[in-house]
Amino acid sequence: MSERYVREEELGTSWISVIFGWLAALGASLILSSIIGLVVSAIFATLGFRGGTEAGTTSLVGLLITFFLSFLAGGYAAGRMASHSGTKHGLLVVLLALIVTLILALLGAAVATPLVNIPGVTFSNVPTTLPEEIPGLGIVLSVWGLLVLIFMFVGGAIGGQWDAKTDRRRP
Repeated sequence: MSERYVREEELGTSWISVIFGWLAALGASLILSSIIGLVVSAIFATLGFRGGTEAGTTSLVGLLITFFLSFLAGGYAAGRMASHSGTKHGLLVVLLALIVTLILALLGAAVATPLVNIPGVTFSNVPTTLPEEIPGLGIVLSVWGLLVLIFMFVGGAIGGQWDAKTDRRRP
């Protein structure tokens, strides 16, 4: 067994690295979302996409690129801080982001449910169901949701793997 392999087994998972990688991914997504949205919109406008469904496609392509680059940065930060098992730490950054998002969504649903049922209060701008005039919208959103998840996990794994490729020894 090599010395590096034994060292990695002894160290385990650095949860501090995963948390800071997640925070790096959050910060990168805040910064990149407007920049990438602007660039993708400009490219699509130059190609002749104007509005309607093309605007949704433009937004989703920008979202894919933003999540990929954000979790690439977050995975790299986690792998670099952990100094071992970069791919594992990059994937854990994405998993932590998904868990936190799920918890916040459940808390939001729990808090909002009693507010929606208040007598005399109506939320006219909030749709309760998918519009029926758009057939297949649920399938399209499911496919894009899966693509976003794939891009997030691939970005986190590649970002974490970059630490292994640089192979800088720390004193």
